[in-house]
Amino acid sequence: MKIDMITLNDFRQYHSSVSIDLQTDDKRNIVLIGGKNGYGKTNLLIALVWCLYGEKISQVDDHFKQEIQKESNYSKFMKQSLNWDTLNKGGHKFSVELVISDIQMPELTQRESASSHKCVVKRTFDTNSMNEQLSIYLPDSSIEIFESEEDKMNFINDYLIPIEAGKFVFFDAEKIASLAELSTKDEGTVMNDAFGKLLGLDIYKSLEEDFRIFVNNLKKDGANENVRDQIINCENTIDLNKIKIEEIDQKIANNESEIKKKKQLINELESFLNNYSKQDAFAFNRESILNQKTALEKKEKDLGERFNELSEIIPLAMLAGKLDEVAEYIQLQEQNRYAIESNSELKQRFDSFIERLFNHPPDPEDSTMPFKAKVFYSQKAQNLFDSLFDDKPTIPDLDFDLDLSNSDKELLFNAIDLIKQNTKEQFEQTIENYNSVQNDIQELDKTLRKIDANLQDDFVLEYLIKKDDEVLKVEKLIKENGSLESQKADLIKQNSRETQRSQVLIQKVNVTQQRKQKLEKANLYIAALQEFSVLQKKHKKENLSRNIYLEMQKLMHKLQSKDNNFIAEVKVDILPDDTGLKVTLFDKEGRIIPKENLSQGEKQLYISSLLKAIFSEAIQNFPVFIDTPLGRLDDEHIKNILLYYYPDLAEQVIILATNNEITPKRYHDLKDNIAKSYLLDNYNNNTTFKPGYFQSYEN
Repeated sequence: MKIDMITLNDFRQYHSSVSIDLQTDDKRNIVLIGGKNGYGKTNLLIALVWCLYGEKISQVDDHFKQEIQKESNYSKFMKQSLNWDTLNKGGHKFSVELVISDIQMPELTQRESASSHKCVVKRTFDTNSMNEQLSIYLPDSSIEIFESEEDKMNFINDYLIPIEAGKFVFFDAEKIASLAELSTKDEGTVMNDAFGKLLGLDIYKSLEEDFRIFVNNLKKDGANENVRDQIINCENTIDLNKIKIEEIDQKIANNESEIKKKKQLINELESFLNNYSKQDAFAFNRESILNQKTALEKKEKDLGERFNELSEIIPLAMLAGKLDEVAEYIQLQEQNRYAIESNSELKQRFDSFIERLFNHPPDPEDSTMPFKAKVFYSQKAQNLFDSLFDDKPTIPDLDFDLDLSNSDKELLFNAIDLIKQNTKEQFEQTIENYNSVQNDIQELDKTLRKIDANLQDDFVLEYLIKKDDEVLKVEKLIKENGSLESQKADLIKQNSRETQRSQVLIQKVNVTQQRKQKLEKANLYIAALQEFSVLQKKHKKENLSRNIYLEMQKLMHKLQSKDNNFIAEVKVDILPDDTGLKVTLFDKEGRIIPKENLSQGEKQLYISSLLKAIFSEAIQNFPVFIDTPLGRLDDEHIKNILLYYYPDLAEQVIILATNNEITPKRYHDLKDNIAKSYLLDNYNNNTTFKPGYFQSYEN
């Protein structure tokens, strides 16, 4: 699919009606939009995402979630999105409209236009009534394709861009590098979204879930009234808890927004106090001490995050000895299996040898051997065989078999290697550094209190009291968010228990023979879908492993030298219980390279390679919108990105850049792939699009 046209009507900087043509062709796949900071590049991206997902924009990515948190909540975010000039003139509506092409329309629209592969998506907001309206129609008709909001959102998710894929399609190239710092669990979730929505595996997962619901409903309908009531109670509790979790998420988001505003005020108050302390020439430089404290607080946060990452393997580290025993047991089990198979093969060959020797021609002429003699020589051959192969491996008796697949065994061995790398010393060092930083912060706080105690001016004291009051409020909000997160975790655990309880009740239900046949058939379909999904994931993960490394080789100059001592292999593994995937980087010695240890530029290149590898496996072509395209890259890596990345990243790539990122020289490197270029022109805080780019638009 492609987005041919975006029209913004009174959305933020875009006054009245402003349109931009984004059409590309087979040879030129890039649309370049240049603009100075504050001219509306990011708001163009926000407008696009809002048009598609509305209130769910915060679910796309943390970047968009933060934009809403700046205004406290979605309603305030919407009110602030009305163009100021329009507001001053009494206007109260704004809208964003997309013309989308190259899509497979659902059958119900064919009555409108049998050959249509285009649609228009328009979202309008009224700041007076606070009503939001989503419209989807064909370009040659103003008649709505769908009536219900649910059908409209299902169409966007099923035929356009699924909300789970949004983080991959609309992104800030610099900020998306943070994906390289995710924990194993969070990385698995992100990769699950990619596999599910971009690679199409969610279709089979959805089918499997439909069959499970069908099975559960069959059993539930066959249950007696008491059991059915218990199951319904479980389901009602789960639904109620989901509502509570949504309310908690909203409260946390509101608190985060409030914390951000209060921290900004605290910084302003601190700035005033710093200036005042300079005037009085205290023995201590208040601003310098405050800067030291800020640096230490950042280090404290980094160490806290590092400890959280290490804490994921603490339970396994505590069982490191047992895990080694499990690994040894698996290896012994493998040796046993090999020995048994080898012995069995030798025995089969020996039996075949005896059979052919005595019972198959040719035989000596005029000679017969009695059966007793055959038995004698057969036993003699057996004894000779045993004496010649007396070094056969002994096969110890094992108490039980570990029924693990090859991928399960590989994951276990990887986990053990990871634990060995993150040894006890690393845990202790992290905790020791964390405590040391906290002590240093406390000492700086004491010094700051001494300085502030000398500020006797009543006017200054008023600022001090106000600052301390805001600090206490921030601490209270942070504590409240911690409590809310704990409540949310409890609700999630309760839902898990209720789900398990419901499943136990359902499994105990006795069903009729007719329903049993339906259940058996449905379970066969579920098993087939599970097997198919596993095979597809294995195939896709191998392709991803190979393609990620190939892309990194194109982009990273470290990997292009003959003496590459950096990344030598990329491996994608399926996490236990099918909870997602994990990408691991290895050096040429086979040691794991922690992704969080990469530089910011290297993280951006790694995530860029990951995204391109995912898009290469996607079942559908998606447009890609990129803000801050070159991030923190150096000149050599920038050239690689421009020459070898964007030109074949997708069939339609829209780049939002400043003239510092894509200079006239860099524009020239990319020129052969540029279908259209625009410059954001801002006059009286209102933005329009001009054809061309920086430097007289032609470069």
